[in-house]
Amino acid sequence: MLKTSASTVSRRIAVLEKKLGVRLFDRKSSGYALTESGVEIRRKAEEVEAAALSVERAALGRDTIPSGVVRVTASDDIAAHLIAPHLGRFHARHPDISLEITAQMERADLARREADIAVRGSRPERGQFVVRRAGNWHFGLYASREYVEKHGLRYGLKDLSGLDVITWTRKWSHLRGGPWFAEYARGAKLALASDSRRVHHSACKAGLGVAILPCALAEIEPDLVCLLPPKKVLSLELWLVVHRDLARTARVRAVMDFLFETISRHAR
Repeated sequence: MLKTSASTVSRRIAVLEKKLGVRLFDRKSSGYALTESGVEIRRKAEEVEAAALSVERAALGRDTIPSGVVRVTASDDIAAHLIAPHLGRFHARHPDISLEITAQMERADLARREADIAVRGSRPERGQFVVRRAGNWHFGLYASREYVEKHGLRYGLKDLSGLDVITWTRKWSHLRGGPWFAEYARGAKLALASDSRRVHHSACKAGLGVAILPCALAEIEPDLVCLLPPKKVLSLELWLVVHRDLARTARVRAVMDFLFETISRHAR
């Protein structure tokens, strides 16, 4: 993460400890662990960092011309299939704004400016954010037409035992659809685990097994069959989240308005 060697980091820690006259880390065979002094100094350093970032956000928040870079983070399915197809319209409207879209499952830290705007499937419970509800993202249980015919499946099926499941890797098993499979498909066989919804989608089309997919994507695929609707599987509210200090920046407002318009119209 620091893009340097472990020996360099070790030397810098030693220099810092000598300068401060305090031991910051306990050296253990399993790695470094912060001492009580180290924990306190880290807390102070984070306060300094937060203050510096606040100054930066306050300065950016005074921009009145819609130009510059705006960084957006969203899950890969929303970024690729819900936002990206409409970017031509946005660019025609705001040619001086450059977008950076990060398609990832991990949540970006908006306070640290890892992103300016986040599209999230849940409303933040705390933090200095401005949030706007943009629409709903529905998920159903799908399989290819070939897989459905081969296994004699019907709409509204209640028993998933014996079926082949396409789901998330263990790291992301808590995400969209993962807990549902854990509860209702205990007797099913794991056919594929992937950290990408687009991989789920392609594997499902290929007839590998059943998958929980966004309805907006799956319903336009003639080779995919819905086995269970969103009310039986999952529906998420989509929220646009921006730090309060940036909410009035012209370029951020322009992107927020575009995302709200696009998501509210197409996330059905």
